[in-house]
Amino acid sequence: MTINRRSASRKGAFRIGALSFAGERSDIDCLVWDQSETGAQIEVELPDEVPDTFILVMTAYAKPRLCTVVWRRERKLGVAFSV
Repeated sequence: MTINRRSASRKGAFRIGALSFAGERSDIDCLVWDQSETGAQIEVELPDEVPDTFILVMTAYAKPRLCTVVWRRERKLGVAFSV
């Protein structure tokens, strides 16, 4: 049995997003699998190119969120939204 250590429940999102670096380098496309008020699970093609912090941009309707990577598993990453 897996223990859920999240502080907020996640909801399926399945939307396209991008990792932005404030113009310091090119954006990286991603797929947002699920998200909550405090974080998200994303998938990228080249996870080794993703730094520990970045800005996640999901849609025109959601504000960009500063993120910190909290876990990495192959192409998927768990990120926490910074306040």
